[in-house]
Amino acid sequence: MRGPPPKPTEQKRLAGNPGKRPLPVALAIIPPADAASREVPEQLGDEGARMWRMALSYAPWLASSDMTNLRLICEALDRRSLLLAELASQGYVLYTDKGYAYLNPAQGALATTEAQITKWLSLLGLTPADRSRLGVAEVKARSKLEELRDRREQRDGRHVG
Repeated sequence: MRGPPPKPTEQKRLAGNPGKRPLPVALAIIPPADAASREVPEQLGDEGARMWRMALSYAPWLASSDMTNLRLICEALDRRSLLLAELASQGYVLYTDKGYAYLNPAQGALATTEAQITKWLSLLGLTPADRSRLGVAEVKARSKLEELRDRREQRDGRHVG
């Protein structure tokens, strides 16, 4: 796709839809996953369990069919934390020989893991751009000034305008 990335729908709504083009209607929320599939899987570490809980609390559109991808993301986050710990202990360069530096293979594995995490997050609509494409990202179309004005009206019992 050429040009800049599309502006998320939530930003367009916040700006009052300056282009005056029709904005997508919010999609119906898919029924959430059942209670049994919402339990944190035993094999997840700290990072994975944190992501599992966060995703299920803030992403009501996740359905039971999404639990496999969510589990993969959580396992990849655990793997990422292990790779970061390995790089911290061993370093990015394992050794040098005759002017050549031999990089730690964990560095490549880390890059691959992070790229895959990004793709899975996108598939589940857990990034701002993907949430707007799904139509689940909504922002209040009211500015802070309008909110303050309404509070003042309620407090004083009169219309300020």
